[in-house]
Amino acid sequence: MSHQGLSELHIIPQGHSINSVYYNNQILAKTSMEAVHRCRNNGSVLERPMLENMSEFIFMQDGAPAHTTNPTQKWCQDHLNAFWRRIEWPGNSPELHPIENLWGIVKEKVNEEGQITRREQLIETVKSAWRDISPSI
Repeated sequence: MSHQGLSELHIIPQGHSINSVYYNNQILAKTSMEAVHRCRNNGSVLERPMLENMSEFIFMQDGAPAHTTNPTQKWCQDHLNAFWRRIEWPGNSPELHPIENLWGIVKEKVNEEGQITRREQLIETVKSAWRDISPSI
């Protein structure tokens, strides 16, 4: 996420878990890099570039195990212009991790839907809420 755009949500297939190989190959190399390299200047937050000037881009992750492994740190070093290594990450604070604010917006929209009984219904509701997020929020 950035102040201009979002990547697509990557829904983990049922029964899969996240390790550094999955995270690097499926989430970083595909979902994140597609968002970083978008060129369109208008449209939804899922269509716009993450930043107008990619030299200002700093990639930051949280402390999830797949994010902190040496292979993930090496992938980031090899493929990203700038990223915060795990020793540079700020403490756990919503002000320093704005993704938590977006999850709050998504959670609110999911709760507005009422009772969700199927996994597919939950996934579609979450994706719809994600697509509807505005950069002005």
